[in-house]
Amino acid sequence: MKKLFTSILLVMLVVLTGCVGQKNAADSASPKQFQTAAQLVEAVDGDTAKFKIDGKVETVRFLLINTPRTHHPKLGKQPLGPEASAFTKNLLTHAHRITLEFDVEKSDKYGRMLAYVYADGKSVQEELLKRGLARVGYIYESRRHLADFRKVENVAKTKHLGIWKCPGYVTDHGFDPSKWCENILPAPVKKPVGDVDCTDFKTKEEAQWFFEIHQPGDPYKLDGDQDGIACEQLPASSYRE
Repeated sequence: MKKLFTSILLVMLVVLTGCVGQKNAADSASPKQFQTAAQLVEAVDGDTAKFKIDGKVETVRFLLINTPRTHHPKLGKQPLGPEASAFTKNLLTHAHRITLEFDVEKSDKYGRMLAYVYADGKSVQEELLKRGLARVGYIYESRRHLADFRKVENVAKTKHLGIWKCPGYVTDHGFDPSKWCENILPAPVKKPVGDVDCTDFKTKEEAQWFFEIHQPGDPYKLDGDQDGIACEQLPASSYRE
């Protein structure tokens, strides 16, 4: 009887050890195990795009961020929506390699695939957040990169970049166009390539923001020595962190 009891205990210990091992393996799994290659079909908006994945076209909503709309049936065009959309299109169009990374939730209630998106290894979500073209939002079960996204968002918020320039424009549920402040963007935002130079900006920070949202490349030729800093001859902003 004692031998039988000991055998049962050993079996239970083996089973429990196996379960713990499987859980630890799942917890420590690299994000790369949840990634797949994708091909751009169409950049729909700042936070949405269509990709071909394994021969099938899928609409993908970028996880954990929200950009202003450009052609929403109810919300219409929101301030900085076109800039966010153009930035995402530029980044994805010029990428040699696009990778999607999946988290807990695979799709939303609209049937769109949910993923973290990478262009040549760069997180598209982080690039948008860094420039103040997106806010962290739509937080449910998928939270793998939430802490990192919050850090990047806080830097843009502290510097009052993009969507953070106008108090009250960013809300818990999206954006409030009625709180958008007039004339806060550099004047040349609407000008065509070739009609813009450093004299169109008041400060280095203003020129740098404009320069970064129009990357990759330097279509407006604002970085003469190609060191990644635009219009270095301009005065610095009076704002300090």
